Amino acid sequence: MKIKKTFLSAIICLIIAGCSKDVGIGDYDSAEVGKIKKVIPGVVISMRPVRLHNKNAEAVTANDATDDSNTSRSHGFEYVIKLNSGNIISVVQAENIQLKNRQHILVIYGHNTRVVPDNGSEDF
Repeated sequence: MKIKKTFLSAIICLIIAGCSKDVGIGDYDSAEVGKIKKVIPGVVISMRPVRLHNKNAEAVTANDATDDSNTSRSHGFEYVIKLNSGNIISVVQAENIQLKNRQHILVIYGHNTRVVPDNGSEDF
């Protein structure tokens, strides 16, 4: 019975992990192909490492005392950004793309908002 419970918990964790927001900047859902996204330039004014928690996975694994709760945690970065409009926003993403303070970036709004380096938008 214990083996079935552990196996079921592992399957549920894998399913939930597949639905998590830990989407890399280079990973897109196939449903996003052909969708227009709003892109706004800005500058990084602050960044810090953060721990990401998948609360759904934690709730499932909390029922199994032998499971390691670290499977539902990962690391990411919070970027505080001053948009060219003057507004200030914060975006958390799972990957470190090695942005620096005062670096020009682009914020791509969509199903998952992403921050990417601005490699020449001022040229257009």
